[in-house]
Amino acid sequence: MEEEIEMRGKIIFITLLIITIAFPIASATEWDSATFTLSMENPVVSKGDYTINVVEFDGYGMVALNISCNGLFIGNTVLMNNDSNWFYMDNDIIRFKGINVTDLRILPMFGSVYSPQAEIEFATERFPEELGSLALSISTDKDEYLIDEQVIATVLIRNIGGIKVDDIHLNIDPAGLMIQGDLPSGFTLEDGTYRSEEIKLRFPATLHKGSYNISINMSWTNAHGTQDFLTESNTVSIIEPIEIYKSTTNEISKGQTVYTSISVENIQSRPVSVRLDDVLPIFFTLVDGTLTDSKADLNWNFILAPHERKVVSYQMIPEQVGAHRLPDAHVTWNLWGANYTNSSDSDNVIAVYQGVSFLEKDFPEPSPTPDDVIVGNNENSPEISMSVTIRSAISTEVTSDKLDFGKLAPGDTSERSDITIKNYGSCKILVKANVAETGDLYKQGLGIDGNSLESFDVTVVKNIVKTPYVPLNVPETNEGVGSKTGALMFCA
Repeated sequence: MEEEIEMRGKIIFITLLIITIAFPIASATEWDSATFTLSMENPVVSKGDYTINVVEFDGYGMVALNISCNGLFIGNTVLMNNDSNWFYMDNDIIRFKGINVTDLRILPMFGSVYSPQAEIEFATERFPEELGSLALSISTDKDEYLIDEQVIATVLIRNIGGIKVDDIHLNIDPAGLMIQGDLPSGFTLEDGTYRSEEIKLRFPATLHKGSYNISINMSWTNAHGTQDFLTESNTVSIIEPIEIYKSTTNEISKGQTVYTSISVENIQSRPVSVRLDDVLPIFFTLVDGTLTDSKADLNWNFILAPHERKVVSYQMIPEQVGAHRLPDAHVTWNLWGANYTNSSDSDNVIAVYQGVSFLEKDFPEPSPTPDDVIVGNNENSPEISMSVTIRSAISTEVTSDKLDFGKLAPGDTSERSDITIKNYGSCKILVKANVAETGDLYKQGLGIDGNSLESFDVTVVKNIVKTPYVPLNVPETNEGVGSKTGALMFCA
């Protein structure tokens, strides 16, 4: 699998529940295949009784699809560019494969307008007339639940066998969940009709695991008088009970105080014993006496009642100027005999300046002092008070706040991102750039207006805006993977 570098933030693509995914062993099955091209302009295609509808493109070689039969939703799937495997649905009588799905990483850099497309192959099974066949599927209203929430499962039975089917029986294996109500038994379905049943379940009072696999078993008598059987299942999970957030002062002068707070909340209805661990950024010193509970370290142990939130805080002072990454805080708890950990997932960078930052500041208007007043020569001369606010000769504004270069592999170049630099000062200025990061990815690969980072400089006249572009090229020799962050700083 190609190693990828994910810059700054994660681009998350919605992966929908796939009701039935199977890879049957090769057999003599014959298929009727067709190739379709889907896009946001043409999002729907049909083949026989089946309809395929585009839900979303992620732009990186994946497309999410909904599939229905005779207007009835039967499931969904996600196809990828150049799929090597088939995705099977509806009791393995239909299958899909992605052939060519738009991937921005391999598109030409020039041209900013694109329309994602997906070329897919869709096949339906060709089989001899089989009388008395049924199709079965199960889905739930959600994938993850709070402990007190009700799980609602929908079971769909369809008659696809060409004749009426009698003596249909359903039973459920809830895997430890508690069932509310009974399933029907001994019913009949006419040819081409379907029946939908709703099952309500609850989590047990004593939990022994974090996920439950609900299975539906169906039996019926076919046209030959023998018993046929089908089983489908769906897994539901319990939402992690602990959420954690961390925030801090994000801009400060050297020697000033940085304020940090961490919030830990139990979102479930059962008490949870947790441990909270945090560390200081490099080149920061803890201010004595500022830790919550008067502790000597950044570790806490406590029990959170249902829906309780606890906030801890402390103060620290930077020792070195630059851009400093704020480490994540981690909370650990034990459930079902296993330890679980959640992190604050903080992408905050604390910018520490030698003096004041170049961000535009509002200064209060000073009151007149005796030195501001001019007094006439005569004793009865009128007095005229004067005042003036002197602003800095250098005053700039830089946007945007964040540059997200997406997902890149070694040798890739990102799309260009534009930034604006405006001179609010009273004179012409020369602007240069630098980066603060761990490692040298941005120092080596970042460019501005076609120049390297070190050679970039631009002159900005008073009240004029410059709009340089910023691409990132990942060196082919780069060996790092994962999220890489940094801070781009401009000096005038």
